[in-house]
Amino acid sequence: MTSPTRSPLAEAIRACESAEEPGRALDALIAVAVFPALARLPAIGEGIWRGEDGARVRALNYSQSRMAASTLVPPGHWLEEHDGAFIVTGKRGEWLAAHPIETLAVCLAALRARAAFME
Repeated sequence: MTSPTRSPLAEAIRACESAEEPGRALDALIAVAVFPALARLPAIGEGIWRGEDGARVRALNYSQSRMAASTLVPPGHWLEEHDGAFIVTGKRGEWLAAHPIETLAVCLAALRARAAFME
């Protein structure tokens, strides 16, 4: 079993925390953390993989689009904004994140909520 501190999800969280700007490499890291099967597909570009059927599979622009970042919120949870910070809330708890880049704050809150389910 992969150590939680070395998991793709933990790596994506650390990358979001330290990111100074959005980017496709970060989007790809997030996508692989949330959809581990992508790591088994051949990469044909930054955030783009070739599916088994030959079709292209693209990571959403998680770090650049609030709508895309919001798709990371786990099922049965919701996203709230309070004073520039974002909170993912659900039956299992609340996960807060603040970041100078709004979309990365949303990604962080959602990824932290997902990570909590793996503990």
